[in-house]
Amino acid sequence: MAGMGLSTRTARCYDWYMDYLKCMDEGTAPMISLRREQCMVSLEDYNECLHREKERTRRQVVERERQAQLEGASKGHH
Repeated sequence: MAGMGLSTRTARCYDWYMDYLKCMDEGTAPMISLRREQCMVSLEDYNECLHREKERTRRQVVERERQAQLEGASKGHH
């Protein structure tokens, strides 16, 4: 089944999605658009779980830094 975990019966991001739904349900704002603003952190966490953009970006930064250090070390040792 799509989205299900390998060792559990729930999807990988299920908890983050439920946090977002709970926030939307318990939000104090009278309008949906304002509730979305109140729950933005929960939504961002859920989206990060789904797409892992921040993780991917961080890995790229670390890899670039590692490459720069390797290049710097090789230039220093002739």
